[in-house]
Amino acid sequence: MRGPFLHSSQRTAAIMRQVLLALAPITVAAIWRHGAGAALLVLAALSAAVTVEAVLARASVSDGSAAVTGVLFALLLPAGAPLWLAALGGALAVGLGKHAFGGLGKNPFNPAALARVVLMGLLPVYFFAPAWRWDGVTQASPLSKAAGALLPSASALLAGDAPGALAQAAPWAVLLGGLVLLLLRSADWRIPLAYLAGVTLLVLVLPAGERMAGHAPWLVGNPLPHLLSGGTLLTAFFLLTDPVTAPFSPPGKLVFAGVAALVTVATRLYTPYPDGAALAVLTANACAPLIDRALVWRKLRRAG
Repeated sequence: MRGPFLHSSQRTAAIMRQVLLALAPITVAAIWRHGAGAALLVLAALSAAVTVEAVLARASVSDGSAAVTGVLFALLLPAGAPLWLAALGGALAVGLGKHAFGGLGKNPFNPAALARVVLMGLLPVYFFAPAWRWDGVTQASPLSKAAGALLPSASALLAGDAPGALAQAAPWAVLLGGLVLLLLRSADWRIPLAYLAGVTLLVLVLPAGERMAGHAPWLVGNPLPHLLSGGTLLTAFFLLTDPVTAPFSPPGKLVFAGVAALVTVATRLYTPYPDGAALAVLTANACAPLIDRALVWRKLRRAG
């Protein structure tokens, strides 16, 4: 083996247990709101992820990384998704997102985000429905730019009283889980802070696209629905903070989060798609090596 290597005092299994602990309030909130269907979606994605991990790398099942990937993918699914989609996504996240690149620590993209984006492209009907069944009523997502979309109140947004993915069942639970992650030092606080600040700033300064101005003018210059809807919070605390797919340096993490914020907001303002957080994660992941390289070379030139 050749170096250099970066080492941490924490082992992978310990970090994964901490992430699962931080995901627990989000998962419980989703099951509380959506019932047994949400529990089955999480179980299907988790089981498929762990099964594929056992087949491809039995020795690494115990580190918990496959379990984290499975739960994260499930939380990115719409509440009414079929069980087979959850299982397919969990398997795809581990098989394609992780082991196709050589296994844990070698994957350039967040596996859960990659699986969601791939399935959005292959099976868009399950992710881009113009309206969802929510508490017995057909409603559009708060980020939808389709006619008939409505903006819930601030209290309703915080409570998760709007259609969307399982992780949107209770934004307060995502904030709680993110705080746990930060307190345990399993995630770098710079990334969620810079990402959320970037989303806020960009929403305030960027003009709206024609579609949004015509159908959802309340999303223009109003950061609150952008922060509390879609995948913003889960992205900030759980997807972008993956140490494998983020830059190493503190300045690089800020640039990385800024890239993700730009893609998130641009997708929402200028495309027909209602969210874009998962795509933003992959774009930022792809830029991470370039960010690290640029900052390292800049530092070396200054030293020389």
